[in-house]
Amino acid sequence: MEIRLSDALDELVELQEASEEAHAGLMRLQEELGDAAQWTDEQNVTWRDAWEDAREPWWLLDTALEHYADTLGLERDELEAEVQKAAGQVPLPDGG
Repeated sequence: MEIRLSDALDELVELQEASEEAHAGLMRLQEELGDAAQWTDEQNVTWRDAWEDAREPWWLLDTALEHYADTLGLERDELEAEVQKAAGQVPLPDGG
């Protein structure tokens, strides 16, 4: 079965959105918790657990980008830019 770019983009956009949501959740938690130097042990555990939960969508996106770039014969940066464009984002000129 041949994979088409449009099919890959659908999946990658979903993963991109999940990754963005995880990042936004971490930023909200960090704002809630305040200065990390003054966190209690409980707050440190809360942050660590949230960080671990957020790593999964990031890892899934990274892995899928590598897989589809190889499968489709594209450069990873090129595919990532396509995903960001499809997700309604404007990719940065340096690819970051």
